[in-house]
Amino acid sequence: MLDLYLICLIVGGGLLALSLLGGHDGDLGGHSPEAEHGGGHLAPWFSLRALVSFTAFFGLAGVVGGLLGLGGTARLVMALVTGLAVGGFTAFAFGVVRARGEVGARAGRLSGRTGQVLVPPAAGQLGQPERLGKVALTVGGQLEQRPARSADVLRSGDPVLVIAEERGVLEVKFWDGA
Repeated sequence: MLDLYLICLIVGGGLLALSLLGGHDGDLGGHSPEAEHGGGHLAPWFSLRALVSFTAFFGLAGVVGGLLGLGGTARLVMALVTGLAVGGFTAFAFGVVRARGEVGARAGRLSGRTGQVLVPPAAGQLGQPERLGKVALTVGGQLEQRPARSADVLRSGDPVLVIAEERGVLEVKFWDGA
């Protein structure tokens, strides 16, 4: 019978390898303007990448603990501490990278992409703060929703062109297809 730690190592390690090779950065729940600007303090801790990292290193530490001859409780504690440390570091590191707008190799490639407005952004009026909108665009074959702002008046469903990205927020303009 396969050991729980070995199963976690195989599944988590395989998913981690695929994630690193494929360049995917997944979140549970997607991107939202609120999460990007401090509204969701727990969201980075439950990113798919952090959970996969936890699983892989929980399994690795459990397997190594078994090879070192550790008993059940000591092996579990070693696996939990290692998994939580690596998962937490992964969440922290990618949270810092995302806050700086440096989301992997994709960040530089978003300019020039087209998308569609899901929630129209609104420019700040007298005494009113700017309200970020949300656009959908395809990145790496996957549909992503990203926070956006625009100087143009946009409506839901309008096509847009990404002209820049700053700190995870896309700057978009109406795109007429020309």
